Amino acid sequence: MAANPTTNQQTPIDDGKPLATLNRGGDRQLRIRWREFKGYHFLDLREWARRDEQSPYWPVKGRGITVKAHELADVAKALGEALELSR
Repeated sequence: MAANPTTNQQTPIDDGKPLATLNRGGDRQLRIRWREFKGYHFLDLREWARRDEQSPYWPVKGRGITVKAHELADVAKALGEALELSR
């Protein structure tokens, strides 16, 4: 396990069920995961980045959001509308 060169912290575990990983250019990714924390399930959308090709990916502070399970239907509806608007 690699350590963060700034803090010497170990590489974070990217847990949960992977749903998608989207390349955002350069050394950045948008990772979408179905996760659980203390018995609560949620969708996790988070940007991960690395300094260079030899470095591990790290979640970018302040560049993520969680969606609670009971919010998913409304978010899916809004995303569907956004998809239609983008065409």
